[in-house]
Amino acid sequence: MRNRIWILAADGNTARIVKGVNLLKDERQQPEVEAFQIETKRVRDIMADKPGRSHSSVGYGRSAMEYSSNPVREEQHRFAAEIAEKLEHYALQNAFENLVICAAPKTLGDFRKLLSPQVKEKTIAEIDRNCVAVPTEQLIATVKAVVFP
Repeated sequence: MRNRIWILAADGNTARIVKGVNLLKDERQQPEVEAFQIETKRVRDIMADKPGRSHSSVGYGRSAMEYSSNPVREEQHRFAAEIAEKLEHYALQNAFENLVICAAPKTLGDFRKLLSPQVKEKTIAEIDRNCVAVPTEQLIATVKAVVFP
């Protein structure tokens, strides 16, 4: 394990990549941080229009149709796909040697499906905890505790 360790902290709307962390150092580090964020939306904001109506198969009745999916969750999945694509781009450039992912459980599940084999190969740990709002120093300490128990 060398110096080019990156930490991805993410939830459905926010992500940050902490670059160049040295987990073997005990001193304070000032790594580069790249942040990403999408606008937080609620279901009613996305679905401002009323759902369509459907004719009954028997008789003259009409009833409202239900939405078939959760649009907020779909937005979060698209966001995770963008981050996964960004990580793949970095992995192909050999920008990092190892990756640790700290993500909210649903987001971590998205990453498990979306990450390319190149990124998965470099991933040394996954932490199913939302650490997006955690200060960088505390995030590094959390990762150290998991990687070096």
